Amino acid sequence: MSQKFGLEGHSLAFADDASPDDRRPVTGEAQAARRPPRSLWSAALRDADWLTHDRVTAFTRVFLVLLIGFVASIPWTAPTMDVGHDFAAFWTAAHLALEGRAADAYGEAARAAVAALLGQKNYAPFFYPPTALLIWLPFALLPFAAAAAVWITATAAAYAAAVRALLRGGSVVPALAFPAAWVCALFGQNSLFSTALLGGSAMALDRYPIVAGALIGCLTYKPQIALLAPLVLVVTRRWRALAAAVVTTLTLMAIATALFGIDAWIGFIRALPEASAWNIGGAPGFEKFASPYAAIRLLGGSSDLAWIVQLGAAAIAVAVLAVILRTRPGGAAEIALMVAVTGLCVPFFGNYELVILAIPGAWLAAQALTQGWLPYERLTLAALYLTPFAMVPAGANGIPLGPFAIAALIALVVRRIRHLPQF
Repeated sequence: MSQKFGLEGHSLAFADDASPDDRRPVTGEAQAARRPPRSLWSAALRDADWLTHDRVTAFTRVFLVLLIGFVASIPWTAPTMDVGHDFAAFWTAAHLALEGRAADAYGEAARAAVAALLGQKNYAPFFYPPTALLIWLPFALLPFAAAAAVWITATAAAYAAAVRALLRGGSVVPALAFPAAWVCALFGQNSLFSTALLGGSAMALDRYPIVAGALIGCLTYKPQIALLAPLVLVVTRRWRALAAAVVTTLTLMAIATALFGIDAWIGFIRALPEASAWNIGGAPGFEKFASPYAAIRLLGGSSDLAWIVQLGAAAIAVAVLAVILRTRPGGAAEIALMVAVTGLCVPFFGNYELVILAIPGAWLAAQALTQGWLPYERLTLAALYLTPFAMVPAGANGIPLGPFAIAALIALVVRRIRHLPQF
């Protein structure tokens, strides 16, 4: 009797009557010998066997050195660049909260403080809920430059640890050289922290649901990233994780209210219309967003048309998410798909936020190294890897790469889940 796991040209065959040495997955050269003949270019694209582990590692090591060299040269090559621009807003808001003026973090006082810190420019106000101030409050005890260095280093280390866990001990060099991670670090943004929380929840969801739920609850410091978490936990019937997420969220809200007062919440609510107008109007630049909404605006479409396309794409992605998760493929797979779909659902998904896609990317790589690569998987992942590097110049020339890259990632994760071995 034989057992087979069909993987679209990467079938793993086992024969009960074979010798012990022959009871191995048919991969590599033996697999290639069984495939029908194809043209050289077709094979290079479909299988991308030239993207070996050693070559990918070597390329990303060189890329990492180049990125480090670029950052080190900024004081001479780009002295006007505001490194840590976004962290300045976080640090300033926390500093005001430390002084007992948390409500001022959402108004002109914070804007003026950031302008004084970085120079006289038009800076957006602080758009995060008061619970986020709990994260940055300790950093306000340090001078700005030291606080930014500690923040970037700590969140980068947490990000690397989360990706390494998903890779099951594999090299984290590709993750460290991921262009989105460097964009995030240069801004002093928080997506490395979000990625660490998402990766931790992915690894803990099956064995430690309460821990996973608590990590998801912490993600409500940036609500749009946790947008789909309740749906995922309900569809997969992970009630303990859901309860832990709700309790964590309520606890953080209670602590923030006790420390900062109700005025902080009022300030946050009053800032929301400006936050919406800031993003809808494309103040940061639509080329920096990876959403369907931004794609339509880049292509010259109206705001109304952009919202229709955005809502339609999000509805389809959420429907796919719900259908696939009904099979309960496992905690890591569930979080990986949730993260990929989130990228298509958030209308103002910035290029620095693309770093959270390292979670589904690492999960896919781990599965491929265990089960074998599926057709076009290597090539698509390589293209996705370089998207954060290419999307801004491409968008500036009217080519919106972001939503297509995210849609491709969703397709890869869905296909991989459908081909997980059934036991």
